[in-house]
Amino acid sequence: MNSYIAGCSETGDGIYIDPGAEVGRVIETAERLGVRLTKIVGTHAHLDHAEGVAEAKEKLGLPYWLHEAELYNLQNMPAAAQGYGFAVPEVPEVDGYLVPGESLAVGNLVFEICLTDGHAPGNITLYRPGSDGEAGHAIVGDALFAGSIGRTDLYMGNAKTLLESIRTQLLTLPPDTLVFPGHGPETTIGHEMAANPYCQPGAENLLG
Repeated sequence: MNSYIAGCSETGDGIYIDPGAEVGRVIETAERLGVRLTKIVGTHAHLDHAEGVAEAKEKLGLPYWLHEAELYNLQNMPAAAQGYGFAVPEVPEVDGYLVPGESLAVGNLVFEICLTDGHAPGNITLYRPGSDGEAGHAIVGDALFAGSIGRTDLYMGNAKTLLESIRTQLLTLPPDTLVFPGHGPETTIGHEMAANPYCQPGAENLLG
């Protein structure tokens, strides 16, 4: 699972996205880069994306923001961990809600909050448009992967909803937009439009 640090080079402010495992390593990386973390943000609250939130909150003393539709997944983490035979994580308190259509400021960076549901009911994408020849950035959670999409067999998952979210919220972005998924390597919107079978016309036929 990929955790991310998004930081503003002008102010030094940053956010910690999806604390899963190796929370200490991520915090050390932020310190090494000179990023002053100000908020913890969840793209969604499946176990692998939120099991480290309580630890991160304790070590950093920062608020945790999440889409309200993810509260079930957050509260269900202990049961999910037991089902997989993993250590049971502490369920953290949510301090604020991410609202699609609104924006999230990180120093002088401004991300648009987009709902890309289907994998999880409140999976959000943080999108920063490009400017001055620089490509935009989309941190997409588990909505879209390089060559694939997120699974849809978990709570409130829906494959058709996910394909619609990808079409309307992601494939409408500029082709050079850099995509940072919750698993696997980064990619671009243009590459996925050309090579990802789930981004092609008739992708519904792949759903079985």
